[in-house]
Amino acid sequence: MSKKLVSILIILSIALMGLTGCSNTTPSVTDNDISSTTPESKELHKVVVSEFRGLNWMSAYVADLLGYFEEEGLDVEFAIYKDGPIAFQGMHAGDSDFCLLSAEPVLRAYDEGMESYLILTNTKNRTYAFATRPDIKEMKDLKGKTVFAGMPGSAPYSFVLSLLKEAGLSENDVSFINLEYGAAIVALAQGQADGIFFDIYNKKTLVDAVPGVNILVDATIPETHKKLYGTELCETTIVTCTKKFADENPEIVQKFTNASVRALKWINEHNEEEIAQLVLPMFEGMTKEELVQNLETIKTSFSSTGEIHPEGYQTVENFCYEQGLIKKRIGYDSIVASQFVKKALETIK
Repeated sequence: MSKKLVSILIILSIALMGLTGCSNTTPSVTDNDISSTTPESKELHKVVVSEFRGLNWMSAYVADLLGYFEEEGLDVEFAIYKDGPIAFQGMHAGDSDFCLLSAEPVLRAYDEGMESYLILTNTKNRTYAFATRPDIKEMKDLKGKTVFAGMPGSAPYSFVLSLLKEAGLSENDVSFINLEYGAAIVALAQGQADGIFFDIYNKKTLVDAVPGVNILVDATIPETHKKLYGTELCETTIVTCTKKFADENPEIVQKFTNASVRALKWINEHNEEEIAQLVLPMFEGMTKEELVQNLETIKTSFSSTGEIHPEGYQTVENFCYEQGLIKKRIGYDSIVASQFVKKALETIK
């Protein structure tokens, strides 16, 4: 082998050693490098959320569609159930990590030994309502009639029972009809039901479908809300997870909360049309115009921070205790994991 060839080989060897050395050096990472990371190159943690799809849980849908969950390193999958209590049972059975529902079933289950945390709220007040066919003018007139109230054990069911109790009736004085929530208005229009629970954002649909309908109770009216719950503040449209999951995975709960709080901030900073345009894919069968119209009814009810305040929680607990849903009081600090929202608010600008 010639001296010239040996020299070339030595030079190449030195060059390769230099390249190998560079490849083992950890490069500095800037904020721009992180933000430009593609979804394919970022490993995401799979999270399942059980729910029954409703406008009041808007934070989760917005956080998903705007990519906030992904930015937190989460890959969120929604599992849709018929009703809140079923979705909640699915979570406790290990089918999901989080659940979107009202607080009443969570408190009731806690009272029975099935412990969960209330992580954050989506709304500041109840958006529930109750309507009857034209010839029924008062709740007491429902004796012997057919009523839709959602699934037994659900928040709507408890709401309707409280209205019947106030009118001097019990659940044995009426017949409950088993329907999907979306079918209740049609049932009232066709005479299959005499009175129905409905979310107030469906008011226009109800009025158009049932001429002369009587809306006996609208909880979004401050005076009515205060009469029903003793206050205008009722933070009960919540995100929950089991205590076991939160204790074992606090970083996952924090990431989910961070994204949700960011989403609530976005909701409060944008109008109904912008929100509707974003979340329309989540509401199959609803037009953008219908979605805008529904959002206009409840936009002011959304929480701006996700915080569950002691007063807002106490309203829910009082209702559950007075209606016999829980046998003993639970207490704010035992069930509300407020640290997650507090930390999210400290980091979100």
